[in-house]
Amino acid sequence: MDDVATPPRSGSAETVESGVLAALTGLMSRWSSSDVQSRIAQGVGVALDASEVRAIYVLGMRGGAARPSELAHQLHLTRPTASKLIARLAADGLVEKTVDPSDGRAAVVRLTESGEHTLTRLRSAGDGLIAHATQGWTAEESSALADLLGRFVDGLMRATPTPPDEPVAARASSTEPEPN
Repeated sequence: MDDVATPPRSGSAETVESGVLAALTGLMSRWSSSDVQSRIAQGVGVALDASEVRAIYVLGMRGGAARPSELAHQLHLTRPTASKLIARLAADGLVEKTVDPSDGRAAVVRLTESGEHTLTRLRSAGDGLIAHATQGWTAEESSALADLLGRFVDGLMRATPTPPDEPVAARASSTEPEPN
């Protein structure tokens, strides 16, 4: 990945934080690109576009199910766009929309058995990419990366402000019925 920035060298005017930010931005830009996601999916025999791949991953990270509004929020989509995405995934047999057992007024989008199989294949491809990127690393180096990256992501998530249109307190106390 020659377009991803490298951390600053010792004695550089660039701060470590700037180097991490540049590397992270380059990684996210490349990893989330439609081209890369489509090639990963095609490589494991999955005919999905990048937004469908991301939806499968998000559902997988949420235990296989989420309300449509939660999926829209996680994917940074409007609700109508998310509804169209859900409809495409349902037509392909990868998700099903059911009634939320905790609130009969709301819907839940859930991975089907085929969707779970697709998620497994996508995760396997991702694991292969990580294994390739860390080829030649010791087990200790790989373990240290996993630990430090986990800590970094946790810290970054705590430091990331909540969008002004969705205060945490309002989301937690909302009693409005969930649109289907």
